[in-house]
Amino acid sequence: MRKEICKILKASIFFISCSTFAKDPQVVIVYSADGLANPAYAQVIAGIEKINSNAQRIETTNDNNNLLSLLDAAHADRIIALGKGIVDTIYKTEYRERTLAGLMYFNQSEYTGVGLALDNRILVEHLSRLLPTVKRFFIVQQAHFQTIDYVPSNLKSSTTIELREGVDSLDTIRVLGRLLDEVSASDAVFIPANLPKNILYEVSKVAWDKRLILLSTNLSHLENGALIAAYPDDFALGEQLGRLVGHPGPVYENIRVIKFALNRRVAQHLSLEFSPVVLESFALKIK
Repeated sequence: MRKEICKILKASIFFISCSTFAKDPQVVIVYSADGLANPAYAQVIAGIEKINSNAQRIETTNDNNNLLSLLDAAHADRIIALGKGIVDTIYKTEYRERTLAGLMYFNQSEYTGVGLALDNRILVEHLSRLLPTVKRFFIVQQAHFQTIDYVPSNLKSSTTIELREGVDSLDTIRVLGRLLDEVSASDAVFIPANLPKNILYEVSKVAWDKRLILLSTNLSHLENGALIAAYPDDFALGEQLGRLVGHPGPVYENIRVIKFALNRRVAQHLSLEFSPVVLESFALKIK
């Protein structure tokens, strides 16, 4: 009986000791004062703070020396840096290994964090539900401006996805032009997010005349001929970054929660009808 009591006491002491010395990491969110002009920043920060309620904010300017002193004073264990300028600045300091990057496009060889690029597998899984008649999805993008991470996968359905990349902006436009001559009404094409406005106008005109489905990861393209735009859920992105704080080593993730917007006028022109349930799943609908 005495041995059992000793065991219980030892276990209790161990538990109390762990509780006493263990502490949540000090999380610091760093962003540019100019960045707040973009509504996405406020949403991402709110998502981070939902997961890390004690996170501290540091709003900074272009004074790199001041930023380093602020991080020192905050005793930051983990830093969530928002925006490329801020991330690049911190990556030049001793805080590099503690930093998670967000609200920027990057790949796993460049930074740790959550890149803005959408995962093609998650994307097509959703689009197969939104556009069940489409058999082939084409992704056209510039090799060094990838808004969709392409990972080959064996889909169980008959839907296929193909990637077409150009080495630069001009080559990407040529790739897109050739593809528009090949595709049919049962296909859908993701146009490059950085497509120049004058080219976008010409592409939209061709697609309208040929009744082709254009998709984009650029929300502004919705008003210029795209049927559907896919884009990150900013609040969910913040939550995703917040959860990565507890990850012990370098980690890279794609956006996990994607929103979709619909151009009803284009849908009507293409004679596409959506059920009330599917229509309700679009976060934004324009006429």
